[in-house]
This record gives sequence, structure tokens and C-alpha cells, in this order.
Amino acid sequence: MERRSHIRYELRRDIKYVLNLATSEEVFKGITVNISDVGLGMYTFDFLRVGQEITITSGLDDTCREGTIKWCEELGENVYRVGLLFNTGERFTSSSRRS
Repeated sequence: MERRSHIRYELRRDIKYVLNLATSEEVFKGITVNISDVGLGMYTFDFLRVGQEITITSGLDDTCREGTIKWCEELGENVYRVGLLFNTGERFTSSSRRS
């Protein structure tokens, strides 16, 4: 039985993210799976290494969300399941969970 300290909510949204908001102009796409107050699960089409920081620039709400990759599992060719932990102070509010 899996135990988590935060409740996860199903959330399916197309998102866009960058690897370094200050220097990168390349935008990547992903799809969220679920979200909690402290992080989210998503599918990406590019490998992300553990510890890498990304900024979600669109798809969640009106602001950017920064986070750190906690795990990345290859599901198939160019498809990955990723766990993202929001950076300190980047909690996701319940109003942002609305579809």
C-alpha cells in the first residue's frame, strides 16, 4: 500500500515548460497526470534527469511554477513518466485544480 503525505488529485492538462527560464528559449510539452499541494506527476516526450529544475510556463494557472525532477521513468520510445516537486513556496492552490 502506497502512503503519501499529500492528497493527489487527477489533473489532465497540456502544459509547456522550459529547462531554464532565464536562458532557454526552447519550450517543451508535457501532459499532467495528477497534482498535489507540493508537486505533480506528468508525461513528457523528453528525458529529464533527477535534480533538474524546470519551469512550467503554461497550462496550470496564470503563473509559472518552478520545480525539481524527483524521478523519471521511461515508458516507451520518447515517452517518460515524471515526478516533479514544486520548489519551496510554490504550493498549488485548490482553486488551480478546477478544470
